[in-house]
Amino acid sequence: MLARAAATVLLCAPAFAFALEPLPDSALARVAGRDGMSFNLSNFAMAGNAELRYTTPGGDSLGIGNLAASRSDNTDAPFADPYRLDVVAGGPGRADMINIAFPQNTAGREVWQIAYDFGVNAGGFDVKNGSVILTDLVYYGGGLQWTTPVAGDGLAFGLATRLELGSLTLAPNGRDATSEAMVLSNVKIGAATADGSAPTAPWQIADATNQAGIFNARTDAAGNASLHIGIGWPDAGQAAPSGTLQIGNISFRSDAGASMDLGSARIGSIQLQYLDVKFRQ
Repeated sequence: MLARAAATVLLCAPAFAFALEPLPDSALARVAGRDGMSFNLSNFAMAGNAELRYTTPGGDSLGIGNLAASRSDNTDAPFADPYRLDVVAGGPGRADMINIAFPQNTAGREVWQIAYDFGVNAGGFDVKNGSVILTDLVYYGGGLQWTTPVAGDGLAFGLATRLELGSLTLAPNGRDATSEAMVLSNVKIGAATADGSAPTAPWQIADATNQAGIFNARTDAAGNASLHIGIGWPDAGQAAPSGTLQIGNISFRSDAGASMDLGSARIGSIQLQYLDVKFRQ
């Protein structure tokens, strides 16, 4: 992994010693500041055989590994459009939030290439489910939020995204370009537009203030443990934001190299009112 960061720290010391004087409240009220930092991922690249695995109390598990990721850069202004990490105030009665804002990437020059393998070990079977390959993934703004839930344990989150993806490949037999696979090409996700055209703004899939996502572990009344990921109902008086999903082509590729094209698909307007996903033993 290679990452670059630039920071400037300015330490100021008085040239002469003066007597300390108290500041009035009116002067303190004019002092403004902001917590946080900006950073970039210039020439970012990583690859390795590390594995992230979730294991249930019964020994079943879901794993992701062999991750490879790299990003090309905007060479004209490599540090002019950074990621921004800030601590921002939550809503009334809520904890502060950690906010990561993604680069606006207006020119679309920051492009990701990502691949990883995944598998399931359950019921005595260790199944290698293949590889996921994302080619030419471009994010345009959006970001992530983390905070504590209003009630219960876990991690509450917000997510906004606008992305374009050259192709998403699901390959059950590995990353060989000639193996069988399902390929989604020219994928676009973002906020829905009035005329159904390509998105131009991020879609707020989860909002840490008005419609928070949740990531936690749960145990039901019967003692069964599960890993839980969900998105709550919108707060009263709030509407779930509308998003759009557009796919240029859906194709299936055989081991012999032949492919079957199903054409394009489009969902003009999507609203996630509620989501509840459990990975249980």
